[in-house]
Amino acid sequence: MGFEDRNKGLSSTDEAMSGPDRRRYQEEFLKQIIATAYKAGTPLKKTMDALGIGVGDIRSLEDLSKLPITKKKDLADAQKASIPFGGFLTVPISDLARIHQSPGPIYDPVGKTKDYWRWKLALYSVGFRPGDIVVNTFAYHMTPAGHMFEEGIVELGGVIVPTGVGNTDAQVDIIRTLGATGFIGTPSFLMAILKKSGDMGFKPRKDIKLEVAFLAAEMLPESMRKRFLDEFGIVARQAYGTADVGCLAYECPETNGMHIHHDVIVEIVDPESGLTLGEGEVGEVVVTCNNRIYPLVRFGTGDISSISSAECVCGRKAPKLTRIMGRVDQVTKIKGMFVHPSQVQKVVEAHPEIAKARLIVERPDDQDVMKLEIELKGSIAEGFISKVEATIRDSLRLKGSVCVLDPGTLESEHKIIEDRRKWD
Repeated sequence: MGFEDRNKGLSSTDEAMSGPDRRRYQEEFLKQIIATAYKAGTPLKKTMDALGIGVGDIRSLEDLSKLPITKKKDLADAQKASIPFGGFLTVPISDLARIHQSPGPIYDPVGKTKDYWRWKLALYSVGFRPGDIVVNTFAYHMTPAGHMFEEGIVELGGVIVPTGVGNTDAQVDIIRTLGATGFIGTPSFLMAILKKSGDMGFKPRKDIKLEVAFLAAEMLPESMRKRFLDEFGIVARQAYGTADVGCLAYECPETNGMHIHHDVIVEIVDPESGLTLGEGEVGEVVVTCNNRIYPLVRFGTGDISSISSAECVCGRKAPKLTRIMGRVDQVTKIKGMFVHPSQVQKVVEAHPEIAKARLIVERPDDQDVMKLEIELKGSIAEGFISKVEATIRDSLRLKGSVCVLDPGTLESEHKIIEDRRKWD
């Protein structure tokens, strides 16, 4: 399939809804979501009752600001208090298709509906087409990512090869043998696979037929996007979503922002004041999705971005998220995995010899690298560094090195996680 064919058309007329039509559509499903959540007795009912807000008081998009934001920590705390879904689920568990667990830990229910996570439009927009053979390198165990994207590809009419993470040799062999045309995964893993294919003596475009890649969970530098296209002939685009709510926004061929899905209401909110911000202002992405099975109203993603309503020549009328600029807190995504300051602290607590610690994240050669800098209380026994590195693997589920600093190097108010990656 040619490059131009992957840029043509829209997957649904919903993407071309005018601003007023989109607003009417979203306000209608908002009223239904509020009514469903209230009637089912979810935590939203308790909140609304405490604030003296009735179901009829939430009718417009602006009315959402009357309700508090539900943070990821709030969701995790609610699930601990009311196992397993914190009271947010509106249907019997037996009505679900699957249950996943994402970091927190948080249980993520999946309803028995088509394209439950809403990825079909996103995958078409980034370039996938019916008939594509798609290697999906996201994990299929515990977390929902693998299944999320598989559902979208299947709805689109493609064929999924569920390779999961790791084993670049096998990935190259599968891509070459099956003539895979599509890839789903992180930018760094795709680059690692392509480099491995060269090491194995295969040539891009001739032996490796990949044409389109949906890349998520990491930043995609423009230099890397250009390299994918120029060296390997791969159209590489991104979309944005979370394990809690699924697809939120996605790139089109213009690649100058991500169109917000019509089934998602996005607010940009000041993380400190909680006030809703205007177009172009930078704040936390807060979402309310059209999901009556698991209605999360004003869910705070913790990600920082801004909104632009500038017209796009691709034909999609939805406003765009400009780009994800970071996190509200120090939670950092490394190799597609969220790493929390509390996880780093657990590493420190496991080794009383450590006085202070700071996790440094860098990105040489398009690969995330983690280093734990530590100050010690005294001398250490032989093999201590290896033990700490083992604890890092167990606690963070990622590999990281350890560097011992001189006492007094780390400031008393230093960041637990310091992200030094550069995204050009």
